[in-house]
Amino acid sequence: MEQRPDNRKKVLLATAVAAIIAGLAAYSVFTFMGTRSSAPSATEKIPVRTLVVQTRALDRTIVLTADIRPMAEVDVFPKVPGKIIEQILVDRGDTVRQKELVAVLEERAVNAQVKEARAAYDLAVTNREVLDKDYARLANLYEEKAVARQRLDHIMAQKDSASAQVERAKAVLEQLEILRADHRIYAPITGLVSARYLDPGALSAPGSPVIRITDEGRLKIIAGVTEKDFHLIERGMKCKITTDAIPQRVFTGFVTVMNPTLNPSTRTGEFEVHLDNKDMLLRSGMFAHLTLYLGTVSGLAVSREALQKIPGTGDYFVYVVKNGKAELRNVETGLAAGNTVQVTTGLEENEEVVVLGQNRLKDGTEVIVESRQKGVEGPQ
Repeated sequence: MEQRPDNRKKVLLATAVAAIIAGLAAYSVFTFMGTRSSAPSATEKIPVRTLVVQTRALDRTIVLTADIRPMAEVDVFPKVPGKIIEQILVDRGDTVRQKELVAVLEERAVNAQVKEARAAYDLAVTNREVLDKDYARLANLYEEKAVARQRLDHIMAQKDSASAQVERAKAVLEQLEILRADHRIYAPITGLVSARYLDPGALSAPGSPVIRITDEGRLKIIAGVTEKDFHLIERGMKCKITTDAIPQRVFTGFVTVMNPTLNPSTRTGEFEVHLDNKDMLLRSGMFAHLTLYLGTVSGLAVSREALQKIPGTGDYFVYVVKNGKAELRNVETGLAAGNTVQVTTGLEENEEVVVLGQNRLKDGTEVIVESRQKGVEGPQ
């Protein structure tokens, strides 16, 4: 006799539930056995390696990051608006010297004005020369009582007026010569053309630069430090500089400019580090890492391996071996240099801290010291 479909479903469901329960039970047993095997027994001594805490001199440094900037960066603007740019003589990447011609504006109109002004000036000079001769001749005749004083005064007034016309024509000519010179654009500094904004045929405008020139031969880095460290920075201080682009090369700069005040919003103070770039390996816009050396500080030191961080906090603790047992000790840290960390509170000199095996420890666990290292190895 065949089973009904409903009964068959019930049998399959009961079998599946029994299998799940059996699997969970097996997993629980496995987990429990694994936990028992990893946890130390009450009489088991955990093997550890320790470090003897000693006083050590540590370099006091400030590490900062900032962008490299050119020592000078200038956008070159045309002085004369509304003129067609006839020539741009440089392009991006070109090297230019100070006072080198870089662009030319359309000059036909101003050349004609200069020509006209020069003719007016020459005419005024000629007119003055004629009046000078007339005055000299009449002055001689006046001495001989041959002409009246009135006529001499009249020619004297004409001579003075002619001199004034000469000065006026000269001033107009000089103004137009300056205007014509402004139709030629020269490099204000020596450097590299880092940007070109316009092409020949464009119309000049006071707010539209033609090119940008940057001085890459000498660079600067503007960095900021917090108010607690600002007083430690001094003009002339040496600075080690590295970059992500050339990680194997270390560059040297010097603190040259100090901002006399702090930013009240960020409570930071800015300073500038200047450095030579004669080999042109560095470029403005690179990301730089700065290290400033502020002297040495003596204090108790441990290796980073000894420090354990309390989860969810920035606090540290270590295990100190005392009377054959691990003692959990909260500590406060100070300076750090490589693998060496200064401990300001929580430890005393010649105490032993665990550097290997602490993952199986808790406060009061019995330990056996397999090896003991005296002091932290490595650079200060």
